[in-house]
Amino acid sequence: MSSGHRERRQHPRADSRVEMEGVRDGGGILARMQTENLSLGGVYCSSSEDFPEMTRLAVRLRLPMGDRRASVATVDAEAVVVRREKVQATDGTPEYRLALFFTGLDPHGSELLEKYLARLQRAERTRQPQRRPATGFERM
Repeated sequence: MSSGHRERRQHPRADSRVEMEGVRDGGGILARMQTENLSLGGVYCSSSEDFPEMTRLAVRLRLPMGDRRASVATVDAEAVVVRREKVQATDGTPEYRLALFFTGLDPHGSELLEKYLARLQRAERTRQPQRRPATGFERM
């Protein structure tokens, strides 16, 4: 990527491993999924089941909320598969990588997701080393 590349996404993504499940709109096979990255606009995830592009899904995310593992918020959303890729899992079984665009997220779910993403961003900022201002003596 060149330094002139401009991100087209409306919502910033955060790396996050969160359990989720999805089912075709109208019912069917329940897929176990895990997010790779997440934003208010959608999610990139691995899935146990294949869904063709433009498939409408009902998804449920389980967001850890706080330091305790037992504190989990459930967020239900409607989504559309915008990209898919078939890959081999480490055990040789087929696995699918899906990019999902959220088409329906109620205000409460949106608020929970926003809080979760803000917490991830704060944690990322505290892990990054602080840069010292340049003094001009760095190369001496």
